[in-house]
Amino acid sequence: MKILYKITLGIAGTALLAAFTLATYVFLEVLEEPLRLIDEELVHVGNAILAQGVNQPSRPWQLDKEALPHSPDGYWIKVSNAQQELLYRSLITDFVDLPQGPGKHRRYNVELVVPSSLINLDQDDADQVLFRVRLLRNTINGEKVTMRIAKPIEPLEEELLKVVKEAAIGVLVFTMILLVLSYYLATWIIKPVVTMTTLAQKISEDSLDQRIPLGKNKDELSTLARAFNRMLDGLEYSFTRQKAFISNGSHELKSPLTRLLLSQEEILQNPALPPGLRGDLNRQLVTMQWMKKLIHNLLTLSRLEQQDTLSFTEVDLAQLLTGIIENYQEMLSSTAIELSVDLSNDLIIQGDRLHLQRLFINLIDNGIRYNDPEHGRLTITARKTAGSCMIDIDNGGQQIAPAEHSLIFEQFYRVEQSRSVVHGGVGLGLTMCKKIVDLHGGRILVQNGFLGGTQMRVILPCKHRPAAATPADKTKHTYTGRRTSK
Repeated sequence: MKILYKITLGIAGTALLAAFTLATYVFLEVLEEPLRLIDEELVHVGNAILAQGVNQPSRPWQLDKEALPHSPDGYWIKVSNAQQELLYRSLITDFVDLPQGPGKHRRYNVELVVPSSLINLDQDDADQVLFRVRLLRNTINGEKVTMRIAKPIEPLEEELLKVVKEAAIGVLVFTMILLVLSYYLATWIIKPVVTMTTLAQKISEDSLDQRIPLGKNKDELSTLARAFNRMLDGLEYSFTRQKAFISNGSHELKSPLTRLLLSQEEILQNPALPPGLRGDLNRQLVTMQWMKKLIHNLLTLSRLEQQDTLSFTEVDLAQLLTGIIENYQEMLSSTAIELSVDLSNDLIIQGDRLHLQRLFINLIDNGIRYNDPEHGRLTITARKTAGSCMIDIDNGGQQIAPAEHSLIFEQFYRVEQSRSVVHGGVGLGLTMCKKIVDLHGGRILVQNGFLGGTQMRVILPCKHRPAAATPADKTKHTYTGRRTSK
């Protein structure tokens, strides 16, 4: 759960709990007050009836209703002596009998069904009536007397239920309002955190110069922002030093290695060299050439990371790819690899021609080198889809395990160490490819191909060209081994 929702629920829950506690207390007080007044009324009427019973030696009692504070006909009343002989009862007792209360309770509520056709006690729709019962005890003429007196309070119950429903609706509305207010309050509270998170997500190796703005408040978030900015300062310094070291170191190694290569090649031109020594020198020459390629790739990657070698112009990808493919005919002629090309002509992008050329040379070169030299197939397709140029290079060699798809673009990573060394790979080609694609705002993907091997897919943003200026739809070529057909 997001921290925004946690804070929202925390604020709303706390406020709602406090409001519910207060509302419950008020409701209980509101409920208790009318019952207390009714109990006082029952005691007052009951004592008045018992007072008249003192002066009546005969049984049953004959009460003077005019002298009572309220007519006994509106109450359920039964008075009995210690022998359970009935001394007095009101008219309502003819229609309903109230049970004894639980335990020794002197006051309780009883809800019974009383047909409205017999007597009108303000019953509800189900003919149910709620009675408030009070138990009184006294001694009359030396004899203990017990009175149960009750009053129908169905209208009060209905009024209380109405209050409960209205309170429930009020609590629901209050909860909704409270949630909205809590959400906005939580948003305001964590706004600095959201700002820091958004900026942190945008910061990458190429944008380490950005910093989180410090607020005016000297609170914990301001302290966190300062600590984060200090961390970015350290990272920026480390990356700058690392790039400078790679660039300077590679440049310093390039010149002496070139002199060694020239010296080695000059020595190998001596026809008087013994065969064993010539073999050793040839192996050293291959190693130095491999080191030269590694240094060259390191310099190129360093420049790409610094983004100081890009020059964007309008590039026709179909024309670019066609020129690269033509240059590979000699390599293809030494193998039996069948190359199929299917290019759409409307592939215009804004990009750096030299770096795009390096990108596709690396990918096509890998597609040929890591293919089956006897029965291999290589398919190059380029088409426009939804404003993007999609270029697929699909070879018939071995597949790359899905677990390694996200690793092959890392520096110095090789799928197969032995094959990479044999083919002269240094583990930086695909790293440079990904960097070039990233600098052009595109994506490069690796997946299992349709030819049984590996497919490299490059997606670059296309430039819109008016339909009237679009030339022929597609150009399709097929090159097979030592012969060429179009």
